[in-house]
Amino acid sequence: MSLDLWPHLGSLGRMIQVPGTASETASAEERYVFQTTVEGRRRAQVLPASPRSWEVSLPFATGPRLAALDAFARGAWGPGPWNWVTVQAQTGNLLTPREALLLDRFAASSLSDAGPTRVSDGSWAPRSLDVDLASGWVWVTPRGIPVVSDRSVTWAADVEGSSPQIQMSFYDAAGTQLAAHVSSAGGAGMTRVAISAAPPPGAVSVRVGARSSVSRLARPQVTWTSAPVAWAPGHGCPSAVLVGLSTSLTVVRRSGPLGSASFTVMEVA
Repeated sequence: MSLDLWPHLGSLGRMIQVPGTASETASAEERYVFQTTVEGRRRAQVLPASPRSWEVSLPFATGPRLAALDAFARGAWGPGPWNWVTVQAQTGNLLTPREALLLDRFAASSLSDAGPTRVSDGSWAPRSLDVDLASGWVWVTPRGIPVVSDRSVTWAADVEGSSPQIQMSFYDAAGTQLAAHVSSAGGAGMTRVAISAAPPPGAVSVRVGARSSVSRLARPQVTWTSAPVAWAPGHGCPSAVLVGLSTSLTVVRRSGPLGSASFTVMEVA
């Protein structure tokens, strides 16, 4: 894991860094429940959700680092849930898996679910959105995405239309828009377009969407990066709790105790 990239846990405007993290191992519950009939046939029932969990380890945990985690584990920040932003989400896609696949989206009459479409690299996207907007812009994702002051944000999507434009806007804790950025795509057919910008002072979240020049959109992606990155599935988690914090003292130095820690982050509804 890069030494300058760490997971974050917390609420909008109060994202707490978890430095010293060595690994974050993600897993998801099964989407199917299987049954075997008396005739020997196997049947599968699809579950509506498959929540994820992350096993996180800190091999070199100092007192201040443990204090930050202990505050969450003991309820000092309240019962939660909180935003959990892994390094994989920061550099791959901050949208949830369902948001990145457009299974979850902003509810607006100007947006309608569309089927599979070929995207800018020639591959197939399983879902897309038709955009029917007379003017202005419409959010694509159903929520604001957390931002931090020292990390730029990039919003990217495959779009089609007449000089199609995408937009992202930063908001403060009161929901007031602080800054807006627009980027245009050139060429015919599906084109990948991106915007990168630094959050202005006071920004706690970013909303992303499409302007009226867009007729179809697919493969939405938001990252804490200063430039576009290769398309990746969604890894964001806006609702999680921290459980099972375990610590172990390794050595006591003049600067304070040094130990290790591990904990589990569980996605909740």
